[in-house]
Parts: sequence; C-alpha cells; structure tokens
Amino acid sequence: MKNILILGSARSGKSTLASLLAEKFGFSVVDVDAFIGAFKENYPDLGFDYHSKNNHLIAPFVTSYVNALTYHYPNLNIVVEGFHIKLADAKKLFGDKFEIVVLGYPKLSGEQVLANVRKYEGKFDYTKAISDEELLKIVSRHVEYSKNFETECKELGLNFYDTSYDRVNVLDSIIKKLCA
Repeated sequence: MKNILILGSARSGKSTLASLLAEKFGFSVVDVDAFIGAFKENYPDLGFDYHSKNNHLIAPFVTSYVNALTYHYPNLNIVVEGFHIKLADAKKLFGDKFEIVVLGYPKLSGEQVLANVRKYEGKFDYTKAISDEELLKIVSRHVEYSKNFETECKELGLNFYDTSYDRVNVLDSIIKKLCA
C-alpha cells in the first residue's frame, strides 16, 4: 500500500481520515502541526507559528524525515497530515512516493463552518479557547483556501475531496479508493 499525504483546510477531516487509516490499516501518523509546534517551542528564533507565513518551509523537513523513516523501515505505512504544505510542493516532494489527498469545504460559508466546528469540537480541540468572532475570521479564510485548493488540484492533477456535506461518507469513500 502506498503512503498517503493528506492536506487541506482546517477542520476539513484531515486528522479524522489519518486516524481512521491508522486504526483500520496500521498506518503511522505524521502530524505536520506537531512539527510546527515543536519548532515553535524549541527553536522560537526560526519563526514557526501556527499562523506564520513561513510555515511552508516545513515541507522539505517533513520530506527528509519521512524519507529517513521509509529507508530505515521499508515496510512502514505512513500517513502525513497537515495544512502547512503547499500543493505544488506536495506534488514535487511527495508525488512519486505518496498518494496525495486534499480536503476542503468550498461550498460552505464561514458561518456554516463555525457552526460545524462548535458542534463537533472535542474537549481538547484548540478551537475551544477561541471566541466565535475570532474563529469566524479563521474559518472564513479556510473557506477561501478550500476554493483555491479545489482549483489548484485541478491544475496540478491532484485529488480534491469536498467535505462540505456528508463528511463521514466522503471520508469512507476515500478510504475505499485508497485501499482498493
């Protein structure tokens, strides 16, 4: 089975899909946000932050890390998930070794995404500490990112999956496709 790279907008189902692949098929999960958090905490001078403009620079690091893992553990199945890798970089750096999946919700409004986030957030989700007003700004940006991802995926020949509606069935269909 090919390794998988899951990219997309915040709260579009990336972590859920990665968790399902780990549970059902034994994939090891590499969370790009965890790397950004570790760099932020341990190397603050590098300027990594969850909302930093230079987060795309994490892609070569993640690629080197995953290449080392797959070299030392050739039978290891890996799923990398995150937001902070540009799609063109993903295709260039991961395209020959990974199945690339991009998730988004281009058909929703910011208000609809906010309602979904509040409805489904878990007790440890970072969104719990953010006011509705601030979170609406964030998710509205991610609606725009979703629209851009959909367009860019068409241009790059990548698989875009719309999780605007019926996310559970969309994620199930992705798993069936990936594991066929």
